[in-house]
Amino acid sequence: MFAKFLLAAALAAASALPVLAGTLRSEVAVTGPIVTVGDFYPDAGAHAGTPLFRAPDAGTRGTVPAHMVAERAREAGYTAASTDGLRQVVVERLAITIGEHEMTQAVRDALLDREPDLEAETLDVSLIGFRGPLLADAGRVEPISVADLAWDRYSGRLSTTLRIRTVEGTTTLRLTGVAREMIEVYVAARPIERGTVITASDIEPQRVPGNRRTARQITDPAQVIGQSARQALQAGRPLRSADFEPPVLVRRGAKVTLVYQAAGMTLTTVGQAMSNGAAGDVIDVLNLQSRRTVSGIVRARDQVEVGFARQRLAQLQETN
Repeated sequence: MFAKFLLAAALAAASALPVLAGTLRSEVAVTGPIVTVGDFYPDAGAHAGTPLFRAPDAGTRGTVPAHMVAERAREAGYTAASTDGLRQVVVERLAITIGEHEMTQAVRDALLDREPDLEAETLDVSLIGFRGPLLADAGRVEPISVADLAWDRYSGRLSTTLRIRTVEGTTTLRLTGVAREMIEVYVAARPIERGTVITASDIEPQRVPGNRRTARQITDPAQVIGQSARQALQAGRPLRSADFEPPVLVRRGAKVTLVYQAAGMTLTTVGQAMSNGAAGDVIDVLNLQSRRTVSGIVRARDQVEVGFARQRLAQLQETN
């Protein structure tokens, strides 16, 4: 597809300006080794296919005196040929540069055609053994063809034979490489201290081979945003579910507000937490006024609700 696009774009650019009868083009673009009357004079009619000059080397351009073009065209039978005031004509022989990107794309397309269950956005391909670009014949619709392709889906190793239709003929290349199905896992965007509550700016996606991903690695940012780092995390390290825990809202020994809910009434007093607690955890709290230890549910930072603690404990016991 890329060859068709380049060729169409180049030819369109070369013939973008309107022409009149007998008008000589100031610039000519050809795909083959011969430049004809019709290449110089688009209205040459029956004389259009008559050869006039050899084209320059593929991928290069040169100039030819306008008077020489007109003279040879008239000698070939196109009597309306003139210089139209031009002194010279630029002649370019089009060619397609085949580099590593074009070869990789050809192999990638071949894999996607052969393996319909592959997703294009997840496939990464790299090739080994190609040295330097080649000039392919711009007149060819498909300058690269994949002759054979062997691929181990698990390891990613591949080998392939490519045929390149160059201006000199067909060149055959035997290459090896790797094609992997990639997935996104999330890593720490910067060093994260223990206890940090994670925000979207603390993490970033990183593509890794799918066969290296473990079940504990984070693939959905919603799994960790709002959670607390259980330990210090290095930048760039793949994140695991075990690295995080609900953020601690109440710390052991801290003074907290005890909220009593009973018979439609709400009472508050001051207590001291006997252990750490995240949202929804049931912890023991020393009521500093009555000096009694009560159990309550952590509702917010430094706030413990007592009225429904027994019901919550009963539910936890049932589930266990």
